[in-house]
Amino acid sequence: MKQRVVHITTVHKRKDSRIFYKECSSLAKAGYEVILIVADGFMNETITLDKDSSVSIIDVGIETNRVKKLFRSSYKAFRKSKELKADIYHFHDPDFLIFSTFLKNKTNRVYFDSHEDFPALMLQRDYIPSYMRRFLFSITTFLEKKCTRKISGVITATETIMEKFQNYGVKHIQVIKNYPILKPFEAEIKENKEEVEPIACYVGGLTQVRGVKEMILSCAMAKVKLFLAGEFDDKEFFSQMKSLPQWDNVTFFGYVRHEELYEKIYSKAILGLVLLHSAPNHTNSIPIKQLEYMQARLPVVSTSEIAFCREITEKTGCGIVVNPLDIEQIAKAITTICQDKALANQMSKNGYEATKQEYNWVSQERNLIEFYNQ
Repeated sequence: MKQRVVHITTVHKRKDSRIFYKECSSLAKAGYEVILIVADGFMNETITLDKDSSVSIIDVGIETNRVKKLFRSSYKAFRKSKELKADIYHFHDPDFLIFSTFLKNKTNRVYFDSHEDFPALMLQRDYIPSYMRRFLFSITTFLEKKCTRKISGVITATETIMEKFQNYGVKHIQVIKNYPILKPFEAEIKENKEEVEPIACYVGGLTQVRGVKEMILSCAMAKVKLFLAGEFDDKEFFSQMKSLPQWDNVTFFGYVRHEELYEKIYSKAILGLVLLHSAPNHTNSIPIKQLEYMQARLPVVSTSEIAFCREITEKTGCGIVVNPLDIEQIAKAITTICQDKALANQMSKNGYEATKQEYNWVSQERNLIEFYNQ
């Protein structure tokens, strides 16, 4: 009889890259019965992966108010989780930490998947008043420490986050890095896109600390079109960006589904941008977009402020490292990649080979299944 696994998120999209496409899909194909609980208002559905596996999605309904979403959605997800009587519960939101301790019993396992350093996020969220940030940091740190010692274990996206939970006294921890899934069509991407309009791209959250303004200004300076795909968390910041004269040089797509990224964005761009600023939650993170650009054979203009980005760019020769606040330096790097076709082609090959050989989901999938089987 298949073991039942329930993944829980009331914050992420139902087809989130890490949750659905990687973890849920891998577990379903490995023989688990996989159910994903979400809170998006798009109703229940079952998604068939192949003839032997599928993922069932249960929607507990959407809450548009941020406070209600924090409490009511989490509570509804908790009630539904209890009804399902799973062998393994795997939740992805810190909002659910308190409820997770009530899910745990003598016969099941409950895991918290810490995608990011959530307490550190409290220090850099624009929508949180500055006078509240340190208080929320302390509260979330306390909750993480108290609750994760009462459940079965923690899954983290980086070694740095793992070390934090080790310091809390959590005994069972597994690092599952958010490496991209290998896709066969990316090997067919054309080299040296000489005949196309030069386009730089960025895919992800659109915030000030992710370097959105610097992307807009530097691409305009380099006379290169910018494709922006993602969502603005802050309406005021969005208005500020649209009011820039250089916004005319931007094609804004909004949210693009994971399965459409290649066709709409990557196949048309000639380079990818990762210009994250220094911030508490960024310094030791693994920005998945850099790896996706590399897999899509896009040279990368990458930030010097994130250790992983700086080290992988220099190690593999997949792009150029820049100060993410220096508009002229960023523009110069973009221009270099656009004008030096031989260099750009070599960078694209280097990045693709690195993701093919090392930085891909295959190894992480194996780690996840082994952790479940322990």
